Amino acid sequence: MNPWTVCLLMLLAFAGWTVLCNCLRAKVRIAVNVILFCVSAAIILHATLLSRTPGTYAAVLTPFAALAAARQQPELYREMLMNVFLFFPLGLTMSNALPRKWHRWLRISLTTLTGCILSAGIEYAQYRFALGMAETDDVICNTLGTFVGATSLLLAHAMEKHKERPTTMTLTATETQFLHIAKTAVSGGELPTEAVDWPAIFTLANQQKLLPILFETVRKTPAAGENAPLFAAIKRQVIGQVLNQTVRSAEFTDLYRRLRAAGLHPVVVKGQLCSRLYPLRDHRISADDDLFIPEGEFFACHEALLANGLTTDTPADELSAADEVSYTKKDSPLYIELHRHLFDSAEDAHDELNHFFVDIAPVEVDGFLTMPPHEHLLYLILHAYKHFVYSGIGLRQFCDIGLWAQAYHDQIDWQRLHDQCASVHAATFAAAAFRIARTYLDIDFDLPGLWDGDVDVEPLLHDALCGGVYGSNSYTRLHSSTVTLNAVKASRTGEKSSVLRTVFPKRAYLERRYPYLKKRPYLLPVAWVQRIAHYAGEKQSGADNSASGSIKLAKERIELMKLYGIIDEKK
Repeated sequence: MNPWTVCLLMLLAFAGWTVLCNCLRAKVRIAVNVILFCVSAAIILHATLLSRTPGTYAAVLTPFAALAAARQQPELYREMLMNVFLFFPLGLTMSNALPRKWHRWLRISLTTLTGCILSAGIEYAQYRFALGMAETDDVICNTLGTFVGATSLLLAHAMEKHKERPTTMTLTATETQFLHIAKTAVSGGELPTEAVDWPAIFTLANQQKLLPILFETVRKTPAAGENAPLFAAIKRQVIGQVLNQTVRSAEFTDLYRRLRAAGLHPVVVKGQLCSRLYPLRDHRISADDDLFIPEGEFFACHEALLANGLTTDTPADELSAADEVSYTKKDSPLYIELHRHLFDSAEDAHDELNHFFVDIAPVEVDGFLTMPPHEHLLYLILHAYKHFVYSGIGLRQFCDIGLWAQAYHDQIDWQRLHDQCASVHAATFAAAAFRIARTYLDIDFDLPGLWDGDVDVEPLLHDALCGGVYGSNSYTRLHSSTVTLNAVKASRTGEKSSVLRTVFPKRAYLERRYPYLKKRPYLLPVAWVQRIAHYAGEKQSGADNSASGSIKLAKERIELMKLYGIIDEKK
């Protein structure tokens, strides 16, 4: 065969077989490759041993002797290429027959080693039974052919990575139905008429903390009668969630009045204020209530909370440095988060957000002190932005942002809001949030031209629906946050993000989980070991978690952040 014809055949087989194997089902792919591997091995044995008759024999053990001789005899170049070509199909088929759960380089190595051993065995048999010359160069060429065939796995991996790019994310049929129903629940309208997978819809609604809001809309539809047992079970769940929220709201209101009576000025953010914007306020379920307290009143507020029966797990000697302290009350659903700063000042990726909320002049809304409408909308956007960077956000945050923008539209300085968001790389993200609220939730409010951007929001919506509220649907997603935060920090400082920094983060990152590092920074290696052990324990317990899965998801979410301008596209 002409050498160029051989090279073309190898190239076509390399690309074509890789594409075909990616399209085949696992069992079919393995079966076909095993059969062709056996055929390849049989052809090799027939060509090198079985079709030959005993005669003279010799051994040339000097490596690359044929390459040196080819300068005088060019035909040897073609013979070496044919030795590569002979073992190429074996490498192509065996590598694709091995289990895909094995790492690609392990499969390539095993395939190459098999080709090398088979070739060496053939050369020995040729020498032992006088079937031809035993040459080291034949083993080298055969092994090279096996390796080249096996590297088709690298092309397959590149194709898979291209398919996984989050910019091609599209909503599933269930997610589209869920958004339609959620839009009806928030803004009114007609429910979908096509068949609905109600168990999947209710599961999504619960993950998004929208179950009571959504159920209230669908409970009187014909579907409720057609799926009576399911709707009855969901009804009991909804009643429990709403009663719990009603009690929490009442106890929080009473507690807040006591704090104000004590001369304190805590500022309420999110929860109770956003609930007012929904048709049924106690149907908006929240896990906690947030209070933003002036620095000068922090310890007085802490003492007042303790005096009202709340307790905290934060040690007394850490209160002076804590950005946020959590409080609970026995036999009560109350969960209070007291904030000295609205964003973690120790977290490089978020500390820059705090300067927007210095010297806020609170206003009173329904008996609560809160930030002015413009600053509160900015906070809702940046709070969602923070969680998106961390591990994800849920659809309810887009509801909150849209409903607040609708209710206080005339009190928002839209140009200033855009400039503020742009200064922290959040303008495209904010525009996407507004577009989701207006287009997918039908929350109607006008936007100035500077907010009208042709931004694709489906990848963001898909990520939000997969991750649940605050991206808490899986440990895999939560653990991916270390990589994404590291990438955002690197994009701000010009440093290079690395997986090594993810596994062994800086002391400042670990101090909140392991407080002993504040007093004993030399114990950082101990914290690393403790963190890895904790991670392994979560994995062992059967949680949805894996190191490779976390890194893979983090890379996908970093691409999302590039899409929405949070990370520079060049990073």
